[in-house]
Amino acid sequence: MSEPDEEHPLLRDTDRPGWWGWIDKLSEQVSRHLNPILIKEARQSLKSRQFAVTFFLLLITSWFWMIIGVVTLAPDIYFVPSGAELMSGYYFLLAIPMIAMVPLAAHRSLAAELDEGTYELLAITKLTSMRIVTGKLGSAVLQMLVYFAALVPCFAFCYLLRGIDMVMIGTTIMLVFGISILLTTFGLLLATVVQNRAGQIFTLLVLLGVIVFCEFFCGLFVLEVIMRQQIFWNGEGVVFTLLFSAVTVSCMVMFVRAAAARIAPITENRSTRLRWIMFAQQLIWIASIATLALWYSEEEVLQFGIMIQGGYWLLMGTLMLGESSELSPRVLRTLPQTTFGRMMMLWFSPGPGTGFMFAITTGCAGMMSLGMVAVLFGINNAFEPLTFAFLMMGYLTMFLGGSRLIVLPIAWRIGNTFAIPCCVTAALLALGVIAPSVFMAITTGGPSQQYGLQEFTNWIWTIDRSFSRSSSIEAVAFISFLSGGTVFVVNLFLLIREFTYRRVAIPVRVIADSEK
Repeated sequence: MSEPDEEHPLLRDTDRPGWWGWIDKLSEQVSRHLNPILIKEARQSLKSRQFAVTFFLLLITSWFWMIIGVVTLAPDIYFVPSGAELMSGYYFLLAIPMIAMVPLAAHRSLAAELDEGTYELLAITKLTSMRIVTGKLGSAVLQMLVYFAALVPCFAFCYLLRGIDMVMIGTTIMLVFGISILLTTFGLLLATVVQNRAGQIFTLLVLLGVIVFCEFFCGLFVLEVIMRQQIFWNGEGVVFTLLFSAVTVSCMVMFVRAAAARIAPITENRSTRLRWIMFAQQLIWIASIATLALWYSEEEVLQFGIMIQGGYWLLMGTLMLGESSELSPRVLRTLPQTTFGRMMMLWFSPGPGTGFMFAITTGCAGMMSLGMVAVLFGINNAFEPLTFAFLMMGYLTMFLGGSRLIVLPIAWRIGNTFAIPCCVTAALLALGVIAPSVFMAITTGGPSQQYGLQEFTNWIWTIDRSFSRSSSIEAVAFISFLSGGTVFVVNLFLLIREFTYRRVAIPVRVIADSEK
């Protein structure tokens, strides 16, 4: 029995000598630098019913699968390597909470903050929008680590049963972990797109569809490639893994930065960093596709990369058309000051006009770079990727420029929103496919049975003919590039306002406040 006046151990001073005193001081210093959102979300998520039910179901099903596997494979399990069979089941037990539950929980957590009005309480603190989003992401990563800890002994048991090595186990874990983080960042971005109930239901359905798609293809890759030991860590496997990892990490950074920009105050510059990330993504993609094309010496790889580039910049350009055309004084203070700086860096500034020019110039430069790889390095049929690059540049300028010409008068009347450019671009893409068939039906009484020059707006048929090496693609590429260039020139005359942007001086009051 302790004396009545004796101090309770929990009330003792942590600043005491010794080993435990050093640990207390170190943990206190580390906790001061942790993200408050991470601590809050970790406490809430680890105490939630959803996490408790998922975690204990994971434990129960893993034990059940171990018993069923051992009983089913006995007595051969003592003599025949059986680790791969059990590992396939443990993969699905891990993939369900990692790829499905964690992204959905992160999405709902941020969506609830915006829907229930609690985000306003966080916005008035010193926490930036980036720290709020990274705190949500850190909480999701912490849940992933807990799920991993529950199944690591099961992976060790599979290794002891032979038939599977540490490389296969590590590859499976890294693949599931990477896909889970990618889906989590994408879920956080979707949570910030719309803030009404109907829109949140739609974004939740979109996330569910993406999760089902990733579950299917990730499981197919693990069972067919990893478990059957069809992946080899030679030079080709290492190069492919590094390129795939670089593209995946760039997408994660893009999703996190975009989610933070969506919830940031309207006075901040929410576009410049995103455009730098887009530019970096293009450099990574060009390096990846060029490396694979030179490795396999096939021009189809370059054409595939150019096609993805065209679709990427059409999507990014469409989203940038929905940005606000009004620049706050804080943004105007960050504009380039010199003439050369304005020529080169003005297109990184916020606004639909600068976004249009950034998408067109950067996208066309990237597609032309991939098209010239085959010519410079002498790949077979070297001029086919270059012709395909001109075709995709024409489609990009034609559809994105046409969308901007339609969106401008609508934005002047009802304001800028992301929904209008997306709907207009989707309508133009559909019209480009349907219009040639309607024209032929009116003039000849039926749709086109064979491909002709009148089908140059039908991007689906034209791209298919390009990959089949049709002889008429050169003429179609020329017509497409000429049409896109005409639309681009018309858009240039509507960029007068963007050319008048000038940097403003920082007020004396702001300088004084920043020095305090």
